[in-house]
Amino acid sequence: MIQFYPTPRSLAEKAFAKFKSHNFLRVLEPSAGRGDLLAPLIDKFNYRYSSHSTDKIDCIELDLDNQAILRSKGVNVVDTDFLEFSGAGMFSHILMNPPWKDGADHLVKAFDLLVDGELVAILNAETIRNPHTAKRKLICNWIEEHGSVEFLSEAFLDPDTLRKTTADVALIWLQKKVDIKQNFTHGLEVEHVAEIDYTEKNSIALKQNTISNAVAVFNAAVRSLKSAEVAREEADYYARLLGRPLNELHKTTTDGEVIAIQERFNKGYDDLKKRAWTNVLHSTEFNKYLSSKAYQRLVTDFEQIAKLSFTESNVRGFLIGLVNSQGDMNMQMLLDCFDEITKFRPDNRAYYKGWKSNEKHRELAYRVKMTRFIVPVRNSYGLGPSWEDLKKLQDFDKAFAMLDGKAQCNYGLHDLFNTMPDDLKRSQRMTTDYFDVRWYRQAGTVHFYPRNRAIIDRLNRMVGRQRQWLPNENNAAPGAFWEHYEKAETITNAMILPTVRWGHPSDEQIEAAHTKACEDAGLDLNTFFALSNSNPNQLAAA
Repeated sequence: MIQFYPTPRSLAEKAFAKFKSHNFLRVLEPSAGRGDLLAPLIDKFNYRYSSHSTDKIDCIELDLDNQAILRSKGVNVVDTDFLEFSGAGMFSHILMNPPWKDGADHLVKAFDLLVDGELVAILNAETIRNPHTAKRKLICNWIEEHGSVEFLSEAFLDPDTLRKTTADVALIWLQKKVDIKQNFTHGLEVEHVAEIDYTEKNSIALKQNTISNAVAVFNAAVRSLKSAEVAREEADYYARLLGRPLNELHKTTTDGEVIAIQERFNKGYDDLKKRAWTNVLHSTEFNKYLSSKAYQRLVTDFEQIAKLSFTESNVRGFLIGLVNSQGDMNMQMLLDCFDEITKFRPDNRAYYKGWKSNEKHRELAYRVKMTRFIVPVRNSYGLGPSWEDLKKLQDFDKAFAMLDGKAQCNYGLHDLFNTMPDDLKRSQRMTTDYFDVRWYRQAGTVHFYPRNRAIIDRLNRMVGRQRQWLPNENNAAPGAFWEHYEKAETITNAMILPTVRWGHPSDEQIEAAHTKACEDAGLDLNTFFALSNSNPNQLAAA
């Protein structure tokens, strides 16, 4: 953090004003921090340029908290360490305020990365005033040949500066131009497809390291793409030398050859990167074990991951993060399953007073009934369950197999309903691994009879702890609480709910009926409420 000097707004405005072209095809900020230097550009994208958007801005940032801030501003976080960055995008603009101790290294890499465009950098003034290294001398030569420098005093002492320093800064502007007419491939670092022979391609396909294999194939594809785009532009150039067709004789010429290369290459590069990352996600086969909702959440989060450069370190980091978060994803899958069972029909619930320490009012919690519950499954056009309902049944299979410690069911709900035996169509009771079921097609409901109550109890307890309806440790609550919890289904069956014309009784009516049923059964809810703040010995005695 010592090298983190957020750019004050006034200096960011001066840096942004250095750009001569405002045709921002793709922008790179190699040390983005929290996006302070990008603020003027983001403002213009958001409020003035309807044809542009912040997804044209690529950022590199090491700090994870700063990465989250950058993503909230709508920009792409593509990598963590610029000096290790190997992304191949063609940037029209690079805007940077690198760590000053490594400023020369960052600027040299950035200018080498630039194909055709502008670069604006904020460096410690000593980097230019005292060119005692080879890289500093090279930068001074570039400034003399390709740009300019402005020295600023007290730039980090303005009132809007978050972290102040008295050091002078050098505001550097550089421009790199590719003259297609003089040297078509100058600066493009093209490796022609011919250089990748069949032997190399076969070795890529046969490599044992899957991640290295994927990255090698991606890099080969990027090289081929770059060669193809340059060859296409070269062909167009010679075609223009030959003249125009008759129907285009009156059209004016444009000087957009390099822009055309940048736009086409960046579009193709983004497509290749998306394909590569998607292949990584599919190779994990997480969709086999996660519910459809849990997998969709993973895909949504993955969209941000897929903006990263496709490198071995980034792929390994993604896979490690995926493994580390598997427990959270599994828990979310159980919550989805629990909610799917209980949200539509309150009569699938067995109510009890939730356990939350230091609260006067206890939330009315609920469990899935162990005897029977009902879930809507429509008969779609008389052909069987809809695709959405089949996915829901498959999600139940995945959740209950996980609760049973298995990778998948032997014969689940999805198998039963997908094959549609005649007995099922006639509402006969059918058996799967975890349920006996009856499907009432006309009513559009399936009645589930759990075959293993221990698994339903496991679901209820895991969800209860996650939502703080149950204590994390059994001995954290008195015996009176657990007696109340175990009798939840009996108490719920004894509840007398008012008749309502539409929908279901309100939460207040359900809670009042539950309290009355507990009183009629002789359960004193205040017993474990009063003990909630007791010490462990008192709870154990209770």
